[in-house]
Amino acid sequence: MNRSQVYNILSSIEKYPSFVQNWAKNFAIGKAVPFVRTAGLRFEKTDDKEWVATIANRPKVRNHLRQLHACAMVLLAETIAILIVAKSLPADKLPLVKNINADFVKRSSGALRGKVSLTQKQIDYIQNSDKGEIPIEVEITDEADINPVLITVTAVWIPKRK
Repeated sequence: MNRSQVYNILSSIEKYPSFVQNWAKNFAIGKAVPFVRTAGLRFEKTDDKEWVATIANRPKVRNHLRQLHACAMVLLAETIAILIVAKSLPADKLPLVKNINADFVKRSSGALRGKVSLTQKQIDYIQNSDKGEIPIEVEITDEADINPVLITVTAVWIPKRK
């Protein structure tokens, strides 16, 4: 299978010494998606089955209540959900967001951590379907270990135009 660009970039970074890998991952993803760098997302885990990223509560991404802006919360969820799908896709497929459902249930405190997981069955479906759609639940927790927002990202993929 011809692997996705995300897969190839992350696989090449895994060959670096461990003390450089996190910096290199964050740099590469930030270079590919400049808004991710602007917002300050940091990627902690980027394997086939699980992605984890954080966003600090800093002035550039705060709202009027001095907590992370709703758009920053959605950015965190959308980014890791689409990238975990992109990592499993063949190179001739394009991942897209179809829908994002965000229910803001509590005020957040401090930084946020986002986590997404795929089962092997979901990965097989992504790798073997010409077109597809998959809802991805994103777990968002704050520094108090509370889930301030419940987010589902519906990812789709289609063949790239030739």
